[in-house]
Amino acid sequence: MKEKTVFLIAYGTLMTGERNHRFCENAVSITPCIVKGTLYDTGYGFPAFAPEGATEVKAELIEIPISAWADVDRLEGYPRMYDRRLYPATLVDGTKIKAWIYVMNRLPPQAIVIESGDWKAR
Repeated sequence: MKEKTVFLIAYGTLMTGERNHRFCENAVSITPCIVKGTLYDTGYGFPAFAPEGATEVKAELIEIPISAWADVDRLEGYPRMYDRRLYPATLVDGTKIKAWIYVMNRLPPQAIVIESGDWKAR
């Protein structure tokens, strides 16, 4: 029987080529997408996403086996540091989908907006 999967929206260190992408090494699929909101550089070497705002944040829709989700939750400090919410994303072909995104519970005071909405190009 095929293992169940979950869709995550990655906007930072879980993305392809980033240092924590190894947590998604068993990904079933990875598709570029856009989410609307605000992307912050926390100053700690990883970003934070806030749903408030209208910037197009560059992200990836990553489908992982549900068995890998607990490891991602631990990495993200869920629920203490980040909450996860179902959130709309738009794929490059225009398809709209809802997937899980991690939203930081409290931004650190030194957090600055990444105007481009692109963690990799910061």
